Amino acid sequence: MSVDTWLFSRFSLRSRFIALIATLVFATTLLLGWVASRESAQQMEANIGNAASEAAYQMVDKLDRSMDARIKEVKLLLGMQALTNDTTTSALREQLERLQDNHNVVSWIGFTDPEGTVQAATGGILEGVSIAQRPVFIEGREALWIGDVHEAVLLAQLLPNPSGEELKFVDIATPVYDRNEELQGVLAVHLSWEWAEYIQQSMFSPAKQRQDNEILLLSANGTVLLGPEALMGKPLGSLEHLPSPTNTSPQWAIETWPNGEKFVTGYARSSGFEDFPGLGWIAITRNPVASAFAPVEQLQAAIMGIGILLALLFAMIGWVIASRMVAPLTRLARAADQIQEGEHADCIPPESGSPEMKRLSTSMRNMVSRLLDQRQTIHRLEDLANTDPLTGLPNRSFLNQYLQLAIPEAERNQQSMVVMYIDLDGFKQVNDELGHHAGDLLLIEVTQRLKNALRSGDVVARLGGDEFVMVLKTKPEHLEMLTHEVSRRLLTAIAQPILLPENKRAHVGCSLGAAWWPHHGLHIETVLKLADSALYAAKSKGKHQLVIHKPEPF
Repeated sequence: MSVDTWLFSRFSLRSRFIALIATLVFATTLLLGWVASRESAQQMEANIGNAASEAAYQMVDKLDRSMDARIKEVKLLLGMQALTNDTTTSALREQLERLQDNHNVVSWIGFTDPEGTVQAATGGILEGVSIAQRPVFIEGREALWIGDVHEAVLLAQLLPNPSGEELKFVDIATPVYDRNEELQGVLAVHLSWEWAEYIQQSMFSPAKQRQDNEILLLSANGTVLLGPEALMGKPLGSLEHLPSPTNTSPQWAIETWPNGEKFVTGYARSSGFEDFPGLGWIAITRNPVASAFAPVEQLQAAIMGIGILLALLFAMIGWVIASRMVAPLTRLARAADQIQEGEHADCIPPESGSPEMKRLSTSMRNMVSRLLDQRQTIHRLEDLANTDPLTGLPNRSFLNQYLQLAIPEAERNQQSMVVMYIDLDGFKQVNDELGHHAGDLLLIEVTQRLKNALRSGDVVARLGGDEFVMVLKTKPEHLEMLTHEVSRRLLTAIAQPILLPENKRAHVGCSLGAAWWPHHGLHIETVLKLADSALYAAKSKGKHQLVIHKPEPF
């Protein structure tokens, strides 16, 4: 080969190498930009959703606290001697009106006699009228009662109504007794529903309102009490993520509403506050997805734009400096091969020929270290996914994977397997009498005893609660002997007293159910079910014993 040809080939190889380096830098930067934009977008979406659920929670919290304050005022009013003394109607009316004047949310306060006739009321409204058939008297005569939102009936034409809209109230009523505990009447308070609208309007700033943020209030059965005019009085129980009556934690989701539009929706259900037990109201905040996540799209576009610019910049820099990197890159490539063969990141040599190569070698060392850390993290996460957090034993997920691999191996080695279900006898009593912490300590100690009863190569897993399963491999002719031997060790070990803190002792036993593969079933799922059935048979026969599945005769 001539010198010119050799130089040309070297130059061509070097050019291709430079082009490859530039391409890799470009692609890597783009990928990192995409990953960064995706992670940032997900985090930002979660923050937006959490803000929506927090706003819903603030709404029901304000409503609950306001209702609690009104209830406390009613209780204070019960202490007024005017209610139980022989006070004139005008004097009693004057005191009721004084209380009403201090709270603009109170629309009407009235005091009835024991038969339900209004004796005194603010503004004299309904005085002399019987409300004996109204829930406010019927329920209030028995105990403190809070009535849910309802439209006005008797008061609709009597109270001032500048807006002309239908009047709605929340009622509070309580019985009034004299010193001899005899019923004197019922104190009834009608709270104007406008106070809830004030709270609703205060939830969002003008800027938030311009961003199409809306807040709705639903009754316990899902009917809209506050919200857009088009939805008022309509049921929204069809919303997929509406919280259940027992779920009072704020939450959010991307919800498809009855009109087919998607909204970022926050939920919070009222749980009451102090004296107010709550009426199950549900606050909902919503914002169209396009509007709510607009900042997310802008952030993604900005990150990807910067990523592309950085990729182009790095690619150009790569073209300039790659020619100076041929020799050091050879060493780095050799080090990379060593890492691939299992050596540590320290085998990458720190280059000192140029600042660029020095930084690159350092970056590669750091990158490889992070990758190795990530691999270890992945392995740890896999271990967590397949391990019971309390006992450290394999869980049901690991057991299923293990059996899928163990069956072919047993077939190759001409082995059989014992599947043994283990259930503790008396565990519930320990939990009930000594507490769940003592139950956890007991399970940890039982786990250690199960491990001590195992041979090398056997597996025991916790299925949940106080139920375990053990898998033993052996030759077919040793199945019965091994089953009885292991069960004897288990019955003896678990029956020993278990020491707990504060010098307490716990005693439990165990019931065992066993089945053999492939003798009792060719499919391992069948054998698992047979062993489980044998366990139930052991419990029904008096517990703390072994039952081996017996095939039914043909």
